Amino acid sequence: MRHDLVIRVAGESGEGIITIGETIARIAAREGLSIVTFRTFPAEIKGGACMIQVRVSDGKISYHGEKIDFLVCLNQDALNENYGDLHELGALLCEAECDLPEEKSPRTVYRVPFERIAVREIGSRISKNIVVLGTLSQLLDIPVKSIEAFLAEKFAKKSKAILDHNIDALQRGIRFAREKLGGTSGFKYPSGKGDRRLLMTGNEAIALGAAGAGLKTFFGYPITPASEIMEWLAVHLPKMGGKVLQTEDEISAICAVAGASWAGAKAMTSTSGPGLSLMSETLGLLSMAEIPAVIVDSQRGGPSTGMPTKTEQSDLLLALYGSHGDSPRAVLAPTSVGDCFQLTGLAFDLAEKYQLPVIMLVDQALSARLETVDPELVKQPPAVTRLSVQPGADGGYVRYRLNESGISPVALPGTAGGEHMVTGMEHDELGNFACDEETHTAMTVKRYRKLQMIGNDPLTRGLSLHFGDEKAEIGIVTWGSTAGPAEDAVRLAASMGIAVQAIVPKILNPLPHEELKRFFARVKHIIVPELNFTGQLASLLRSTYRVPTISLTKIKGVPLEPSEIVDKIIEAQESLSVRSEKRYGRAG
Repeated sequence: MRHDLVIRVAGESGEGIITIGETIARIAAREGLSIVTFRTFPAEIKGGACMIQVRVSDGKISYHGEKIDFLVCLNQDALNENYGDLHELGALLCEAECDLPEEKSPRTVYRVPFERIAVREIGSRISKNIVVLGTLSQLLDIPVKSIEAFLAEKFAKKSKAILDHNIDALQRGIRFAREKLGGTSGFKYPSGKGDRRLLMTGNEAIALGAAGAGLKTFFGYPITPASEIMEWLAVHLPKMGGKVLQTEDEISAICAVAGASWAGAKAMTSTSGPGLSLMSETLGLLSMAEIPAVIVDSQRGGPSTGMPTKTEQSDLLLALYGSHGDSPRAVLAPTSVGDCFQLTGLAFDLAEKYQLPVIMLVDQALSARLETVDPELVKQPPAVTRLSVQPGADGGYVRYRLNESGISPVALPGTAGGEHMVTGMEHDELGNFACDEETHTAMTVKRYRKLQMIGNDPLTRGLSLHFGDEKAEIGIVTWGSTAGPAEDAVRLAASMGIAVQAIVPKILNPLPHEELKRFFARVKHIIVPELNFTGQLASLLRSTYRVPTISLTKIKGVPLEPSEIVDKIIEAQESLSVRSEKRYGRAG
């Protein structure tokens, strides 16, 4: 039987809120436990509310949890904002001065004067988060030696006095919980197997996956929530022989990617919705000139500057169609941190093999999520390289030769006999400008044939995630990070006696047509949960397959909850029951 614990820590930015959650997560990973987190930050430069939720489990999980078992609030605003999400049998740990709602509830409440202990007993307000960590370790029975070892590593480059100061704060929290709060709570930290697991964010996994795929040049402009990708690569890619350049804007970044890739280097950029909009013209150039490129879009609330630190899935149609003219590109959408690593490698393989731009859609929740990853997942297979003509080729090289695959061999700069024109203008097979309708039609067909080839490529076969009961008449189609809550929702529905099946395509252009057609043939109701207002995937499915969909959307800056999806499942089940009664008549 799986043992889970959901902990949320909330307070003011600058109080070390995220450090508390991340410490719990990293210790759990060292114990061999599974971790999924969700964290949200303020948009302000300084101050503002923030929180991190950590789900710790001794079994497989794919979502950060809905109701909170143990809530930690360091101020009144945090308590007011988060108390409603606490499980009715949950526990609250809060600053002693907080006022609690007047209610009759079995919830357990622990009040601790964290501020007083930090300031008066330790002499440092910034130690408050370590006092909280000590209190939690005692109440939840988190191994103290593991916390001390983690702190020793964290402050290894600092003085011994700083480490001793933090160990003192930890012990004071432990001592207060033991002497004043009864020692332990009714909640037990899961026991791990001791096999260390990798723990990384989605952004870190993308950066690591790109490096493993042979990335040589990264160009980018800082933008929330994608900046961490560039920051990681700036530190590590030069050690692997690569280069990172921060450009003056997103237009410069994508143009630099185009130039570096044309010269033969694997090139990439990362951005968010506003930056992807600025890149749209050069995306057309990459398609027209048949130049490989990888673009990561970490979606945030929009439009315009929108909600830069909140999550959303509203860039799907932009990724699919965001360029003037017919501009084919592949679009991938990972569902987990492990997927972020693997699909980044696939993005480079597809870009190189088919000589086109590949966009990878993640979102703030997945970019910032800490999640345990099986070490076996990050063993990168041999990377695909583009089809090239050999040096010393005799004359007569035809860069854009028409063929059945749509893929023409590339002559990199300096290849003898490989001289050719590269332009954003429509061109003939040699690359010479041509604007007659016959040439434009033939070249457009050539460029779009690549998508058909990608759809049939073994590289993309079996990418979709399937779960639930294959005989169910209610189906769910979703994408990206919403896969996690959908999986929990299917499990909850099954416990209620309602059968549901789900498919989560990880490639959204081209769509996995055969898989989706088989899925649609089995179900009578199709629920499409996603984090945007207009139901972008639902609209795409309706227009592509002519199937009715039940759209479930949310734009509150936080992920969908399994219970919200279950409500739609119940509505669909009631509809099926009514239809059955009308067809066969009421028994009795």
